[in-house]
Amino acid sequence: MNAMHVTSQRKDIYEAVQSVGRAVSGRSTLPILSHILAQPQGDGSIKLTATDLEMWMECTLPARLQASLDADEGTQGFTVPARVFAEILAALPETDVLLERNVGDNKIHLRCARSDYNILGLPAEEFPAPPDVTPTASFALPGQLLKDMIRHVLFAVSTDETRPILTGVLLAFTGDSLKLVATDTHRLAVRTEKIAGEGSATAIIPARAMNELIRLAGDDDTVTVSLAQGQARFEVDKTTMTTRLLEGQFPNYERVIPTSFDRRLTLETEAFQQAVKRASIVARDNAHRVVLETEGAQLALSAESGTIGSVRDEIEVAREGDDITIAFNAKYMNDVLSIVETEGVALELTEPLRPGILRPIGDNATDYLCVLMPMQVI
Repeated sequence: MNAMHVTSQRKDIYEAVQSVGRAVSGRSTLPILSHILAQPQGDGSIKLTATDLEMWMECTLPARLQASLDADEGTQGFTVPARVFAEILAALPETDVLLERNVGDNKIHLRCARSDYNILGLPAEEFPAPPDVTPTASFALPGQLLKDMIRHVLFAVSTDETRPILTGVLLAFTGDSLKLVATDTHRLAVRTEKIAGEGSATAIIPARAMNELIRLAGDDDTVTVSLAQGQARFEVDKTTMTTRLLEGQFPNYERVIPTSFDRRLTLETEAFQQAVKRASIVARDNAHRVVLETEGAQLALSAESGTIGSVRDEIEVAREGDDITIAFNAKYMNDVLSIVETEGVALELTEPLRPGILRPIGDNATDYLCVLMPMQVI
């Protein structure tokens, strides 16, 4: 009987299964979407693919192949249930894993050391093919830089499913610069970098895909990004992630960003963050409201709660312009302060009920800003 034999190191295949398995659907009514497709490649490697029809994850790993199959059988490969396959690989000793499938049979025979499994798969032809990505723009950047850019905006993504367009990150590429933007209408984060590439395009990437990129990309990896109509593809080493884009018009975020300010507060990042954390203990029982009040070279942070009490904290500030009293959401302030890596930050303000801008300042400050909507001072 014609058969296919695939031999790979347990560690290699287990890591690949873990990687692509994150795209496996947990709730689909299509049984094939709970499986991983394994396809032999012409260069002696094997490609694993998983999808939930929103995201496709593909990973190529080295393998030794022996096959006596016709062309169609060879390229179709075989499928295995993702969860069971991962559990088995996790429990096996560190040695070669042999996978064997006979023609016309969806049963996979797995052998490793003295362990012997027969795993029931599904027909490979049922597995949905990844979408074709014909890019209108493409560029490459270091993994560390991409992860840094994503972290600077991801906290501002909305979790409100009634406005799905805000549950993603706007990625705007102009041919020589890349801009990432996220907003939930209460805050807006924008990160810009000079990056060269081909074409220009805008795309709204789902937050889930952005989180996966943080996990996939190593600091020393190069990430190649291709943007197409309705799809985006990210290639990292031996792994390729393709994701559907969110459809719709992203808000005109530029009109939200104040173009001038009357007051500028320069603060030490660590001292400001710790003061916000201390005030937030009380503020969390009152919609996270923290009042900021300048008094000469001091910034007072205060919060009140009917169930806890009150707090007042002071830190040093370098103030330009008149004194001001303004309130912000402590959680939103802490989200941005926790990812700023400079020693200092600047808070640019106009009036108590107008948005403020928080920017990193000092050595190695990036082109980054976070707009925070104020709260009523009660």
